[in-house]
Amino acid sequence: MVKEVVSVVTGTHTHTKVKVSVHGLFSGVNESFTAPPHDFVQDLEIIRKHGQVISKAEDKMQIMDLYSYETLDAEYHEDLVGNLNEGDEITFVDFGGTAFIVEKR
Repeated sequence: MVKEVVSVVTGTHTHTKVKVSVHGLFSGVNESFTAPPHDFVQDLEIIRKHGQVISKAEDKMQIMDLYSYETLDAEYHEDLVGNLNEGDEITFVDFGGTAFIVEKR
């Protein structure tokens, strides 16, 4: 997820650069990179879906997509553990074969 885009002007004989600060959706790590402003960046579409918690394990939860009734193993943040129980409705993202629970509904 992109947090900030800043235009950086360096010395007199160099070109303008763009500094992009991003926050990892799955890892939670903040990173930044610098690139020329005319470079192409891949735009990804992340779709939020609705689901239901089927079972809880120590490191993952099994959830069911309420649209397709598909079951998935999902990762989650530690702060959601106490709030989620079996049968609760959730919002999650499924990206690249990895499901991640975003919030409780």
